[in-house]
Amino acid sequence: MLLEFVHHCSYDCVFVYSLLVCSLFQALQSSTIYNITASRPLIQNQTLVSPSKIFELGFFAPNGSEKQYVGIWYKNTTFSKVVWVANRDKPLGHKDHLRLLDGRQNTVWSTNVMAKSNYSAAVLSDFGNLVLQDGNANEMWESFDEPTDTLLPNMKIGVNVKTGKKKKYSISWKGEDDPLPGSFVLGVTSETPPRLFAWNGSNPCWRSGQWDKSKFNGMPTMSNTYRSGYELQQNIDHGTTYYSRHNYNNFSFGYSFISSEGSIESVRWGDGWSKNWEASRTNRCEIYGTCGPFGVCNTFSSPICRCLKGFKPRSDEKKMELNCHKSAHAAAMTTVEKDVFWQMKHMKLPDSADYLSNIADAEGCRSWCLGNCSCLAFPYADAVGCMAWCEKLIDIQQFYREGKDLYYSTCGCG
Repeated sequence: MLLEFVHHCSYDCVFVYSLLVCSLFQALQSSTIYNITASRPLIQNQTLVSPSKIFELGFFAPNGSEKQYVGIWYKNTTFSKVVWVANRDKPLGHKDHLRLLDGRQNTVWSTNVMAKSNYSAAVLSDFGNLVLQDGNANEMWESFDEPTDTLLPNMKIGVNVKTGKKKKYSISWKGEDDPLPGSFVLGVTSETPPRLFAWNGSNPCWRSGQWDKSKFNGMPTMSNTYRSGYELQQNIDHGTTYYSRHNYNNFSFGYSFISSEGSIESVRWGDGWSKNWEASRTNRCEIYGTCGPFGVCNTFSSPICRCLKGFKPRSDEKKMELNCHKSAHAAAMTTVEKDVFWQMKHMKLPDSADYLSNIADAEGCRSWCLGNCSCLAFPYADAVGCMAWCEKLIDIQQFYREGKDLYYSTCGCG
């Protein structure tokens, strides 16, 4: 196999990669190189290695398959996951070739960049970023702009709502040994406060809870790991929201990814690979909206779902979710009773809040909710501020510890 540059020059030169299955190189011994140029291609049994030998790029075949891919993985660690795949949509067969050109021929994968320089090179950084540089070492393209299923240190996923720039998502593999794009997607929403979301197709299947400038409200087990460099930056004026992970020391091995089954995991390297945290689909409380509107999920309760106080389940429903609705007593409450908010502690706050940036304290938040009978619930969260819900309360979870206090009323809801 061969990974090289192909030049098609008119006014500008288009630099793309060409991957060729070439039996001429089959007998060559394994070796490593530190850049790829038109005169120094990457061949089968070679790998492109980062300067400190943290990462390497090469050809791989999942689980002995005849389909071959170009990928990046951690070097010198056991059972290292492939963290980025170039040609996940179109693998190479035993006699196939993958040639990436300038649109006049079939394009399988391309960096799609233009350059006037007659020299360019591909290098792999110590953070696992494959970078295409021109002759002045200016970056023309980078793999961090096209993530697959994995979030590496210093890689970002997110969105720019003002420029309409392509959203960056992590997309799962189709199967454990199949790098084709799967059905699960991990991304960041642009609401304030922002949150991580996972979707199965177009349907939400997991939510992190609101970001409080240090951690996500719905992920209590991540409190300590966030101090090690997880970060979500939102600039409302610029319309940008990005989620990333920055290592507290320069070369701490680790990554996060969304699995082919929709679970989200963060792992790190010590004596071996171990999990920092996991949002698993085997935990029903992690699945979006498990208990339905006005239902609370608690992993430590049996059954795990119950209705908020003042609500009761619909007896004619046979679905797993409760379909809670306002009880007769709540509907008949007096005006005085309606001024009472019930408090629940250690909560993952509901989805789809209205953010009230002009309210500066908890009492102001409560007063606003009292003055708006459509207001169903509010918290005033440190480092976030006042949030309010005027529609159904969905995807609520109660934890053993951590979480936020939620104040709610049955006023204004049906």
